Amino acid sequence: MKVSIRSVGLAASLFLLLPTSAMAQSTDREAVDKVMQTFMRAYITADNTLAKDVFRADGVMIGYSEARGSALQMRTGEQFAEGFNGKPAANETQRKRRYEIVDMATNLAAVRVMLDYPGWDGVDYVVLLKTDGQWKIMSKSWTGQIKP
Repeated sequence: MKVSIRSVGLAASLFLLLPTSAMAQSTDREAVDKVMQTFMRAYITADNTLAKDVFRADGVMIGYSEARGSALQMRTGEQFAEGFNGKPAANETQRKRRYEIVDMATNLAAVRVMLDYPGWDGVDYVVLLKTDGQWKIMSKSWTGQIKP
């Protein structure tokens, strides 16, 4: 069996690129995880500086819950962050949040956040965008319902 040097060289080049690609994806995943950890801390502390650090000012937040009426609730990322007033919710210690990074694609990541609050269950879908080497939340869509 004859194998050309060119074929071996091409295969070796591709093999060398695999760890770099996997490492870049791992590093991006870790960066997204760090943004989400900061976002969760913003909720716990009601710190709008943390929210501003991770949410694009031109990003959007849109959601719906029958408990809040029939209209969609919409805000810019800046308006959303300003809603964090430094005073955590009275029942913050009873609120549970967890998230899962569900997809990563080049400069885009999708995260599902499950919310279990006293009297309310909700789900957020958070989409992050990587621009200029930095991951930030560009959109947050949510829904929720009153617990029976």
